[in-house]
Amino acid sequence: MKLKWKFFIVLLLASLVPLAVVSLISYNTSKKLGESISAQTTQALSETVQREIVSATENYAMITGRSKLSAELALHLLISEAEKILADSLPYSSPIYYAEDFDNPASAPDDLAPSKNHMMIGEDGKLVAKNISKNHPNVFIPSSVDRSTIYYDITSFAGISPVLKDISGEFGHTLFWIYASLESGVHISYPGHGGYPQGYDPRQRPWYTQAQNIEDGHVRWGEPIADATTSQLTFTVSGPISKPDGSFAGVAGIDVLIPKVLLQSQISSQWSEKMQSFLVGASEREGPFWILSQRQGEAGSVEEETAMIEIEEDPDFIKLPPLFAHEKVGNLEMPYQGVDSFWAYAEIFPGLFFVIISPKSLVMELPQKVGKSFSHYWREQKNVSITVVFLVVIVVAISTLLISRASTKTILSIVQGFEKLEQGDFSARLNVNFNDERDQIVGSFNRIMPKLDEHLKMRRALGLAHEVQQSLLPDKNPALEGFDIAGKSTYCDETGGDYYDFLQISDDKLVVVVGDVSGHGVSSALLMATARALVMLRSSMPGPAASIINDVNKHLSLDTSETGNFMTFFYCELKELSREISWVRAGHDPAIIYDPESDEFDELKGRGLAMGLDYSFEYEESKRVLGLGQTILIGTDGIWEMRNEKGEMFGKERLKKILGENSS
Repeated sequence: MKLKWKFFIVLLLASLVPLAVVSLISYNTSKKLGESISAQTTQALSETVQREIVSATENYAMITGRSKLSAELALHLLISEAEKILADSLPYSSPIYYAEDFDNPASAPDDLAPSKNHMMIGEDGKLVAKNISKNHPNVFIPSSVDRSTIYYDITSFAGISPVLKDISGEFGHTLFWIYASLESGVHISYPGHGGYPQGYDPRQRPWYTQAQNIEDGHVRWGEPIADATTSQLTFTVSGPISKPDGSFAGVAGIDVLIPKVLLQSQISSQWSEKMQSFLVGASEREGPFWILSQRQGEAGSVEEETAMIEIEEDPDFIKLPPLFAHEKVGNLEMPYQGVDSFWAYAEIFPGLFFVIISPKSLVMELPQKVGKSFSHYWREQKNVSITVVFLVVIVVAISTLLISRASTKTILSIVQGFEKLEQGDFSARLNVNFNDERDQIVGSFNRIMPKLDEHLKMRRALGLAHEVQQSLLPDKNPALEGFDIAGKSTYCDETGGDYYDFLQISDDKLVVVVGDVSGHGVSSALLMATARALVMLRSSMPGPAASIINDVNKHLSLDTSETGNFMTFFYCELKELSREISWVRAGHDPAIIYDPESDEFDELKGRGLAMGLDYSFEYEESKRVLGLGQTILIGTDGIWEMRNEKGEMFGKERLKKILGENSS
């Protein structure tokens, strides 16, 4: 070490050590005082917030419970009036409007107009006001019923129209739809509206079937269900209507829009901005619990989206059902979505609970401000110390810095560039000129930085896409009695758009799916992951294959409407020891069938558009009985469109030849 630097260090230490000791003592004292005050403030605020959210939960559970009682009272009134009308059997003299009349402006009532209280989910996923009539209810007759055979029921039961209107006006916007249905198929609903789906039959809806088993004078709330004409989630309370002889005549029901239930539960306290409210319930006493929440939708979609999931899908809620069994009102502290939070719950009625979650960060804001005040004080003290240190350093170092600056400036510039590179800053450049061989180092450094940055980004993107794809593929072939099943996916690049999976939806039923996502890279891998999750979730629920693919396409189209991406898909259901198969083709190449007995090939065709292109497209399900020993091959275009060194495509004929030679 040079002598000038030794003098510099000795003088600097003699000046700075006493100042550093005093500053350290001051800092530790201020820190301990700030921590003590913050801890006391945190404890006091925690107790206040817990009391606040418990009180808010009880209050809004009580409000929602009163709304429930109001809806039940309205339903009892409707049932009573409906039974009187059935007993009198007098024809209704006012005009009768059928549901299809509301879909045609020429035949619709004069007061038909959009209603902000009756929003429906459009094909593009946005909320639009539904056209309703407040003066005339609608009469709906299922397509399977001959209207002429029940004309007397229509004209007499239409007399309930004024009752529906009066009850709806009395209870206001709490009621979404109010209606009554007869066993003959007559269905009258208020406010009047159309838009019923094809094949709709009120007698097959859950609210109707569950009311058939209820004793007279009782009503029952069903679990959340999508409204047939608006697609919005509703709670339905229904009860049986009896004939004069006491026999079953039909069912009356009232729909309450679930978003209104949650909106009525918004918290108007000083803590409300960051709190979240939920409905947690079970359809039966021992049945699985579900969760209802309302959140902001994505840009361009429904402004507020009501989401319903099984409680097993959100592990944060798993601890609640055991607590519900012991306490009707309570609170606890546990994380929600990785954030430490306060929880409070209260029972609305048996089987349904109102839950409020508040992040602990609300409590920490004020203590943090106190801590920041002490930190600010310490920083001011530190600035004073730094100023003194700076003056000392100036006096001691000015001479040595002036001498050494000229020789070390260029070297320090190179060091700074490498330090930025070490920290991951690939935008670093060296702006120095030595006029000697060291300029080659500077030039190489400046040229290699953009290449390193681009290479690293590409490796990260491809690595992520590769990990996503590999995690989606099955790790072993399934076993299904009566079938020999195997799958394989080989990519020529690190990532590809191909995907296949085996879904064991029951002990004796297996689904084989094959898909091909447009494009490559991270976006394709993420779209594939989304489609896989949608297919796995929907296929676990009952319904024909075409209905499953219809639902998956609707949800997938919402994600791809802005990007233009799509996915071809082949969905095939196999059943143990059964040779009948069913499939749905969504824009994918038909599967190939080879019959070794006749040495002939056939294809599993079907009408279908690639998923993600048309929200409203309806897919068709096809069925076929397989012969013994027949082989089904479901592949992607990456097989037959592969080219050799001469540019020749592999083609389906070569594939069929290999399939025929290796089938047994």
